[in-house]
Amino acid sequence: MTLDEIRERIDQIDPQIRDLLMKRMDCAYHVAEAKYADHSTEVYRADREITIIEQLSASVPEDRRAQYIAIIRKIMEGSRMYQYGLLYDWNGEETVFLPLLHGMSIPDSCRRVTLTVTRENRPNAMSEVLSMIGDYGYNMEKMELTEDNEEAGTVTFSLTVLGNLKETRMKKLMFQLSEECDAFRILKISE
Repeated sequence: MTLDEIRERIDQIDPQIRDLLMKRMDCAYHVAEAKYADHSTEVYRADREITIIEQLSASVPEDRRAQYIAIIRKIMEGSRMYQYGLLYDWNGEETVFLPLLHGMSIPDSCRRVTLTVTRENRPNAMSEVLSMIGDYGYNMEKMELTEDNEEAGTVTFSLTVLGNLKETRMKKLMFQLSEECDAFRILKISE
């Protein structure tokens, strides 16, 4: 098979993948609807995702397993991002975002947000957070490990995210982080 023939085959496969991903996103929409109907904002279940990944990857050849798992994780991350966005829109920022401010005001010239997050100390736990920040279109200025609690099996980081907290997508990011990270707290909003 020539390189051009291989590329042509890939071009045939990619629309099929897109169609399947859109069907999966439709399912994610219905999951969010069910959560909203139950007055729940819980989307992320690390234990469930680990079980699903283990089941899906069990029959994948070893030489491709790590890459396959990375793709599945990214699909799950995108699905969660979509669901949190829907729940944010349906519940309103008064319900899911304003309580995260703990009375702080957002300056008009807000350019960075410093926050603290705690995650389980396991592979990909913090990379999921970094990926999430990038997926929302933001970058980080600083990341610092502030606690490694071996007894609890958790790590706590201070993060400074570059972006305007008045933007809806930044608010959605904060909402998702607050749902997926223990001890989430916005520490400082600054220029």
